[in-house]
Amino acid sequence: MMSIAKKKSALLTLSILLSLSAPTYAAESSTNADTVKTPDVVVTATRTQEEVKAVPQTVEVITQEDIEKLGATDVYSALRLASNVDVTSAGMAGHNVMIRGMSTNHTLILVDGKRFAGEDTSTTQNVYALGRLSLSNIERIEIVRGSASAQYGSDALGGVINIITKKSEKPSTTVGFSTGSDAINNYYHFDFGKQGKFSSTFDARFTDVRKNMHSGDEGSNYYGPIQDFNFSGTYDLGDNKQLDLTLGYYNEHTKADYADSWTSSGVFQTSKDKKEWYDYRRYDYSLGYSGKTDSGDYMIRAFYSKLDKENKLYNYRDNLPGPMESILGGMYPKYDWDKSKYTLYGIEGKNTMQLNDDHLLTFGAEYRKNKVEGTRLGDGGDNVQNVSQSGNGYTSNKSYSEKEVNTWAGYIQDEWMVNDKLLIIPSVRYDHDSSFGSETTPKIGATYFLSDNSRIKANWGKGFKAPTISELYMAMHRAMGGQTVNVYGNPDLKPEEATSWDISFEAEKDNNFGKITYFNNDVKNLITTQPIGGSYYDQRYVNVAEAEIDGVELEIGRNLDDKWTVKATSNWIDATDKSDGSRLDNRAKNMTTLQLIYDDHDDNGYSAVLWQQWANDYRYDDNDYTFNTTNFVINKKFGEGNRVYAGVDNIFDKKVSDIGLDGMVWRLGAEWTF
Repeated sequence: MMSIAKKKSALLTLSILLSLSAPTYAAESSTNADTVKTPDVVVTATRTQEEVKAVPQTVEVITQEDIEKLGATDVYSALRLASNVDVTSAGMAGHNVMIRGMSTNHTLILVDGKRFAGEDTSTTQNVYALGRLSLSNIERIEIVRGSASAQYGSDALGGVINIITKKSEKPSTTVGFSTGSDAINNYYHFDFGKQGKFSSTFDARFTDVRKNMHSGDEGSNYYGPIQDFNFSGTYDLGDNKQLDLTLGYYNEHTKADYADSWTSSGVFQTSKDKKEWYDYRRYDYSLGYSGKTDSGDYMIRAFYSKLDKENKLYNYRDNLPGPMESILGGMYPKYDWDKSKYTLYGIEGKNTMQLNDDHLLTFGAEYRKNKVEGTRLGDGGDNVQNVSQSGNGYTSNKSYSEKEVNTWAGYIQDEWMVNDKLLIIPSVRYDHDSSFGSETTPKIGATYFLSDNSRIKANWGKGFKAPTISELYMAMHRAMGGQTVNVYGNPDLKPEEATSWDISFEAEKDNNFGKITYFNNDVKNLITTQPIGGSYYDQRYVNVAEAEIDGVELEIGRNLDDKWTVKATSNWIDATDKSDGSRLDNRAKNMTTLQLIYDDHDDNGYSAVLWQQWANDYRYDDNDYTFNTTNFVINKKFGEGNRVYAGVDNIFDKKVSDIGLDGMVWRLGAEWTF
């Protein structure tokens, strides 16, 4: 085995931190001779390029090749086989993104290490985020399981998903098309190569989401057209220095239909033509500068992201008789309008220095400003205004306000090679948030090499999640179906806090590989909503719960030959509310997959994946569900960059409406590179 010191020195030579983000990305610009593009190296776990085998954290890398083998048409489907990552449906729209049984808002989602604007409540954060990303410009997806607040601050209690995008290599054009049960997609990736000192890429995606009525009472999904555009450019300044520019625009104009079950009779009678329209637009910009010296790398970057949302509900009920219209019309509105803006901007910088053969030091600082404005804050924020919107002959009058929260942070990390067998990585971060004050989060991880092919890893750390602007200041009065829901923030909320630890054993021998991990998370001050005065439709955010989530992750596999691989994963989770011992919702006690993977590694050949997935005691609304699905996808290749594929999830059409399992899902697609 290469000594850790020599390994670190070699990796430092390869490491050119050009993502201009908190974590760097491994897919570097073609201007660099030392480009690293291998699933054996990750950058998200430690903010530096590090070997998967060496890094103490439990990490997983999903490469572009893996995405293609799965016949993925969106980021959710690209993650369907990620170990202990749950991306199940969240109802009428979106998906949960849960790592190790932690809540969906405990996952930090990054693009090239950048945060981006999005919804910010415990039930909406991250639910739509991955659906707003295109696969055509993804180089790889890195997943860190376990708390990462010492590296990234708030929101990383459960782990990190870092989407790393493609960088320019050589002039080419990729055209793709897919259709299926869920959506029709066509997408385009243009690599302009290097023109003088400037290299760039441009991506465009056009999606038409199909209307699908859920088998439960919720109604339809959000369906309609989506457009997504992204530009990335790099200017080579010479002397190992460069500027990076990214521009992004996302536009969604969708709608949803409410199910017949919302229709009642008598004075509350409502037609079946209840629809809700959604107009979402997101703008993303970043500009950064980075360089490399004899002793390390440095970067600084400014970024801006804004999500602009507008929702309209048309509820075509008959008029209420006489005075009942003025009394109950607010509870059963004919027309409701909702507008929100989420803005995130800031600056961040980082430096990595090789102090000697034994110590690689990383330190940095960042400043962020979050701003939320709109009708969902009502009169709970600053600069309150009265606004109105008309539609379909009716008018909706609401209060509109805004609120800002500022955060600044500093962190330091040392990658210490104690000897040829032991790597220790201590780190600490200090965050100051204008809404609640300061938080210090330490962490320490270690990898001990038992041999060239086996190792023990262990991690311990603190984590936190700051209360968001909406959770602090919301004053929302919004029609949802046939009812008006009122939700209020709580400016006295405390941050959620967690103490986490895990221990792993990993090994490879001949064609066999495997790993087993035990993890434990103790979470306090969980933020949730409680009814006001016993009313289900009137809620307020509070700190009430304390949860303990622990479990075991198991992965074993064998390369049968150079074409066939068999692999199994099994994840056990015990997630309980410590106040009463009850199980937490939206989690299975056990999720197991058995996978058979084929790839002939021929540019004109085939690849295929067949897998079975079992879910045992999936808890939802105090009920347990056990089910399994069979899934298959096949790719036919026609030279490098050209393929057609077909796939079917849930082949035997299993349906469990309560948890969003609505039967078989099929897809067909083709991709061509010129």
